[in-house]
Amino acid sequence: MSERPSMIRRRNGMESAAVLRGGPIFNVPTPIGRIVLWTTIMWYASLLIPSPTGRGVLYNDLAFVPVEFLARLEAGQALQAVVPLIGHIFLHDPRPSVMFLPSAHLILNMLWLVVFGSGIARRLCVEGSHGADRAFNIGIFLAFYFACGVAGGLTHYGFHHLESIGLVGASGAISGLMGGTLRFALRLFAPMGAEYGRLAPLWARPVLVASALFIGLNGMTGAAGAAGVQEAAQIAWEAHIGGFLFGLIAFPLFDRMAKRPPLPFGLG
Repeated sequence: MSERPSMIRRRNGMESAAVLRGGPIFNVPTPIGRIVLWTTIMWYASLLIPSPTGRGVLYNDLAFVPVEFLARLEAGQALQAVVPLIGHIFLHDPRPSVMFLPSAHLILNMLWLVVFGSGIARRLCVEGSHGADRAFNIGIFLAFYFACGVAGGLTHYGFHHLESIGLVGASGAISGLMGGTLRFALRLFAPMGAEYGRLAPLWARPVLVASALFIGLNGMTGAAGAAGVQEAAQIAWEAHIGGFLFGLIAFPLFDRMAKRPPLPFGLG
């Protein structure tokens, strides 16, 4: 029985995408698992290493404190100023959730990291390449992840440059992964699947709608915090928006650097 050309393209695209993913869809790509592992280790380390402040000695050096950032830059301590911009991504609420289990802050962030980070890692062919190309693609993924976190931290600084309360959490970096995901996950109908499909333009309606929803929800969180809602006031919504916008806009730059293997089935 003959098939329509559209059905053939769809079947070939599904087969190609399955091969490129290199395994079940719920397999966690290598860099995602390592980030989860090291972030969890950092959480337990911050809990176990004693400190006079009671919040863990790591928070003294790695939490991003806006007023200290400016003071260190003015004092010529560039390294001490920059390290917390990345270090804060590994730190989370030090209060255990139940018994000695990680805090809900850490658990939720790591779940979102697996959801959105896995898609970005597959798009950058972290699991679909080998040898030096795979190592290079892992580096591209990590650069994008941490750049989103830095963008979130700097956005938070722009709103709170005189505050002495430290910023901790991977939410800004993960928000950037969400923004990057919007550039390709909305085009799964492309013949070659998400890994080789074209990126959606910024002005595509689904991208604009999803972005407006994300920014609007975070803006509402900020408004609730300003109105005195304690739970909302503790959320660094500015970092979420900053990381998201960076990921949304800058992802194509990182995407172009990924070293992709040849398309299977001669579908180039």
